[in-house]
Amino acid sequence: MIGPDSVRRRARFRWSALRLALAGGLALLMPMLAPEVRAGGQAPAFRLRDLDGHVAELDRLRRQGPVVIEFWATWCTPCRPALAELEATRREYAACGLTVLAVSMDGPRNAAKVKPYVIREGLPFRVAIDLDGRMEQLFQVRQLPTAVLIDTSGAIVTTHVGYRPGDTTMRDRVAALCAGRGGAADSAAIAR
Repeated sequence: MIGPDSVRRRARFRWSALRLALAGGLALLMPMLAPEVRAGGQAPAFRLRDLDGHVAELDRLRRQGPVVIEFWATWCTPCRPALAELEATRREYAACGLTVLAVSMDGPRNAAKVKPYVIREGLPFRVAIDLDGRMEQLFQVRQLPTAVLIDTSGAIVTTHVGYRPGDTTMRDRVAALCAGRGGAADSAAIAR
């Protein structure tokens, strides 16, 4: 015989299962519902703590000049030379206010490896860790390394995915942006 308590438990279980299924479905749909991050569009605003404990905020960074956000990880083999080339670009275009923010995608499990890696590799630019995956979602990062160039108006100039030795695409875009002083009109011309 089935009692009223048993019926209530089954009903609660069914509702819980339904809520879980709906939440899972929404989680799968969220990347599709998020605004597309692409050249010409506005970069999503963010606040992120760097390894030194300072807050990196896109609005503040872009006031100094163009911004490159480089998504990387300690375990990513092609990220090492990509970061080295990015540092060379940063040095070359420091006068136009180019800022580099390297966002590690190592997550909580490997977070302890990031600072020793940064010290060993001698990375002089700001480094932050995307512990909760929010930056990965905001910028729709699907592969490492991924670099996003943002102009002083907050527009995305270009997104560069992967690393190929000798590829100067990002450097060329930074050069063009710095030559034009980094505004939205310059970005539109560069993105073409």
